[in-house]
Amino acid sequence: MAKVEEIEVSVAEVVNMMRINNQFDAGLREAILRRVTSEAARKSGITVSDEELQDAADVFRIGRGLHKSEDMKEWLCSKGLSLDDLEQFLETSLLVAKFKDALEQKADRAKYLDSPAVRTAVKEMIWQDWLREQFE
Repeated sequence: MAKVEEIEVSVAEVVNMMRINNQFDAGLREAILRRVTSEAARKSGITVSDEELQDAADVFRIGRGLHKSEDMKEWLCSKGLSLDDLEQFLETSLLVAKFKDALEQKADRAKYLDSPAVRTAVKEMIWQDWLREQFE
């Protein structure tokens, strides 16, 4: 197989390609929503402990089959990421999850449970459970 020499690709080139292929808006939207939510979590006093961050890193690593430290380093390098980048991503994910939990605790559940979309989703879940039982 021929070896490809190293080339540089600008961020602008990647962004433009994503815009043309209609992939940019969803990624940008997700990044903005995560940032807004994690900042709201921090402002409300929600924090992430070192232990929670380590547990999330372990789950992330194992879920991708990265069982050795060297595997993780190679994966990060292949993605052009640092360990700090991954930790920031995981911390943000944990903050978002905790903030969602906090919102749920304060919410008027009846308002949401009375929604036709929620009732339909619950019916679907009940049916899926029933189907699983039929094939056990």
